[in-house]
Amino acid sequence: MNFFRKLKFLFTGTQLQFGLGILKEPSIITDIRRLDGRYTKVSAWRIFWFLTCALWRFPGIFDYKPDPSLRGMSELTYIILSLEERLKKVRRRGTKIVGKWPANPTDLYYGSGVIALDPFFAGYCRVLAEGSGRLTKQGRAQLSEDACPAQAAAYSIISDDIFPLDFFYPFIGPWCYDSQYCFEALRHKVNGDFGDHPVFNQREMKKASFEYMLSEVRRFIEKMEELTGRRVEPEQLRQEFIMENKLRRILREITGLTQINPPPINSLDLMLCVFISSDWLGDPEAALQTLSRIRDAAIKRIDRGEKGKNVADHPIRLLITGIAWGDLGLYNMLDELGGLIIGSECVYNLYYEDIDTTGDPVETLARRFLTTPYALTSERRAQWTVGNIRQAKQVDGVVFNCNFGCNYQAAEARIVTDIIKQETGLPCLITDVDLPKENRGQMRTRLEAFLEMIRHRQAQA
Repeated sequence: MNFFRKLKFLFTGTQLQFGLGILKEPSIITDIRRLDGRYTKVSAWRIFWFLTCALWRFPGIFDYKPDPSLRGMSELTYIILSLEERLKKVRRRGTKIVGKWPANPTDLYYGSGVIALDPFFAGYCRVLAEGSGRLTKQGRAQLSEDACPAQAAAYSIISDDIFPLDFFYPFIGPWCYDSQYCFEALRHKVNGDFGDHPVFNQREMKKASFEYMLSEVRRFIEKMEELTGRRVEPEQLRQEFIMENKLRRILREITGLTQINPPPINSLDLMLCVFISSDWLGDPEAALQTLSRIRDAAIKRIDRGEKGKNVADHPIRLLITGIAWGDLGLYNMLDELGGLIIGSECVYNLYYEDIDTTGDPVETLARRFLTTPYALTSERRAQWTVGNIRQAKQVDGVVFNCNFGCNYQAAEARIVTDIIKQETGLPCLITDVDLPKENRGQMRTRLEAFLEMIRHRQAQA
């Protein structure tokens, strides 16, 4: 992208509005939590300057259209794009950074005194920001040509030291086909261990499952105490539950706003909000402040009867299950076609309910791991989805997406969607997405036909 195109981009009405939105904010806590408990405030001017420079560093962001008029989106964009810089800064101060996988609750990591980093999420964000599949292709050359694009990108950002890690400790379960291979391949680069999520969590094995999971959580805590040189106290974990429960509630509130007419938030902005629950971008406090701003701004839109940018007057509301689309441009495309994503279960999996703050926090975490919806059997997972559909006010259809290379999700897709159709009568669409911007024309055709089918059904009802 040449200089003049970038300059034109900066001074279009949308980008000017984005800049003015930033400058309305006096300051925001965006620095990662330090061991001494203090924070650094980053001025609106610094955020504006960082994002301006980011247009040169990350040309891929030209391809996506967040809503610049939604207060808080500028800060969220800053926190996402500045993650690498902030992690390296806090690591120099002595804080340890530990890798995890998307389905793992972050409370256990932050509550143990370390920063959680999900390389799966961070790697794919880097792929999107760069606007190329370089990191994925590089990772596949080392893992497998059939590897999930996000797993391959995760391998690349760790092996190339793009994102710092002091230790790698994911809890590995049945929800991700490539986790084990990626973890083993990275042993040459970073020290690590893994928690083993039991797959025999049936009623007759409930006690054995709990005891096994409890021992795995305790082993993780012991390893973190060795890594940090600090003892993990129960109250420390409990306070983290309280903190992250606030984040979970805000995300549930933001997700619920898609049920309002007219919806005040579009598909892409919703997904950018919920995606960060994977690791809170290294800073739960900054995430809480930013998400609070976005929620409050969306509520003000409701009071004014104002809809989100590019949201149709009467959108077809879709729940996305399986793995959310990694190509962010698809969310813009869906809105343009008259659809709206009202939630993504692969992320909702992390914030669908609060963590209990009473009782032994270690036992609470063990139970939480065992009730991870994506670790359930296919039938029980489908019933969880059915429950979410019935709880929502408006759901017009379901999209089950499979990442290329993920045999687990591909095997689940037909089972889960058949149960959903049988129990709810809703139409379902199975999609398969790989690298960003690939096969968008084909996807547009499929989405357009799916939405038209739903409109026809509604007209016949």
